[in-house]
Amino acid sequence: MNDETTSNGSSSNEPTPGSETLMNVAESVGSTLGRVVATANRTVAAVRGEEKVVRRKARRTVKKAKKAAAKAKKAVKKASKSAKKSIAKGKKRAAKLVKKAKKKLKR
Repeated sequence: MNDETTSNGSSSNEPTPGSETLMNVAESVGSTLGRVVATANRTVAAVRGEEKVVRRKARRTVKKAKKAAAKAKKAVKKASKSAKKSIAKGKKRAAKLVKKAKKKLKR
């Protein structure tokens, strides 16, 4: 039951050579890791906030693009309708002129 470490009371209180240095290194590594983790957490929080803003802006941009596309489509449709009307008017006018010309030729 007697261990060698417990039987010598004076040797158990003395630190082993190099253990103090190891403890200092461990403390500095631990504090550095703590700072790294804290920085990472702050960065993640900031990125999440930015992500929300970016998504909102992206949604807004998509909405504006869709609106502009719909407006352009409507304008093209309107222009097409207008062009069809003007062509129809031109044909009508040409038909009237042809009719007039035929009447004059008959006389």
